[in-house]
Amino acid sequence: MPGTRRDAHLDAVTYLTFYLVLLVGLESRWVVAPLGGAGAPATLVALAGLCWWLFHQLQRSTPAHRGSQPVRRALLCVFLAFTASYAVAMSRPVAADEASTATLGMVALVGWTGVCLLAHDGVPTMERFDVLTRRLVLAGALTALLGLAQFAAEDLLIRAFTPPGLVTSAPLSDLVVRNGFARPAGTALHPIEFGAVLGIVLPIAISYARTTPTARGRHWAAVTAMAFAILLSGSRSAILSAVVGLLVLGVVWGRRARLWALATCGGMLAVVLVAVPGMAGTILKLFTTVGTDDSVASRTDSYPVVWHFIEQAPLLGRGYGTFLPSYRILDNQYLLLLVEVGAVGLVAFVALLAAAGWTAGRSRLLTGPVAAERGQGYVAAVAAAAVGLVTYDGLSFPTASGLTFLVVGLCGALWRLQREPLSPPRAARAEVAA
Repeated sequence: MPGTRRDAHLDAVTYLTFYLVLLVGLESRWVVAPLGGAGAPATLVALAGLCWWLFHQLQRSTPAHRGSQPVRRALLCVFLAFTASYAVAMSRPVAADEASTATLGMVALVGWTGVCLLAHDGVPTMERFDVLTRRLVLAGALTALLGLAQFAAEDLLIRAFTPPGLVTSAPLSDLVVRNGFARPAGTALHPIEFGAVLGIVLPIAISYARTTPTARGRHWAAVTAMAFAILLSGSRSAILSAVVGLLVLGVVWGRRARLWALATCGGMLAVVLVAVPGMAGTILKLFTTVGTDDSVASRTDSYPVVWHFIEQAPLLGRGYGTFLPSYRILDNQYLLLLVEVGAVGLVAFVALLAAAGWTAGRSRLLTGPVAAERGQGYVAAVAAAAVGLVTYDGLSFPTASGLTFLVVGLCGALWRLQREPLSPPRAARAEVAA
């Protein structure tokens, strides 16, 4: 969005940084009391971001960005499909708890839309894009450090902090334990969400660590913290997402870099084996007992159960947010979307993720090797998020879902910034913002 010399740093990057701090720095259970579940500070900032984006669009006499914008078009399709599903649900008799949850879901969707659009259209230059990316990596590193401290202390360590003016919308949970080991959650609702957040940020962090000529020790320290936190989270979903992200990122690496990556992964597993006796066996069991694992069984047993709901409303679903966890926890976001928003909504959402990955991948072909690898980092982040959604209902977790839409928007911004030549006014603003 346009700026002046005086407010060059008060742009969308600054605003999204504030959103990111609230998103990962506060548990999503903390809300403004009169607003209930819709009053999480990050959600309110996201909603205000959409208002800012709309105001900016109304002030323009010409489109802000010409040319093809696949992410923005796919996002519009998602918004329309989810809204249509909600409208259909509210047009029939619906239980009060379903209506309440569905309304909260639509509030969240509006906020995610605002964050995605603001990231897509509001980042003014590649320099400011890199600033926001570095802050995103820093947020991931601090989240990982908190998780590592929770694992070591066997305590959540955040219960003593009460944000002024906020109340809890739900009881604060205790530390989850698996096979005798504490599972860190950071400020997320669950260790799975904690691992999913780190799995999304990790490939971006690696791409920047490999391409940053200065302060490489600091960047690699962030990568190391996130990698160890993923391993110690005890989450199959997190490890799977991280592996997929690394595989996608490794597409642009040479043979030597891939060998170093394999050796580093082996070294980290060895460190965990020595430093945390029994943890390596716990990680191994996550993948060797898949056929008998209760969490996997609960996922596969859901398929015949939900088919009844899918048959009733195959196109638009029964209504976004109306399939409550008390009915069945599916632990598969795509299956849940098929139930709630039908085939139309599911296709639109998958198309949004595909558009994000495609635009980030295409944009890297327009640049040099440094920017190309950083673009591939975003492709890998989207891939990690997409695979993770197979293993848990990610849109029900505010931190992971908010981060996913932020990354999707940044993929679109990367495509836009690489394809649009700087006009003289924009070039002047880029010089100021840098």
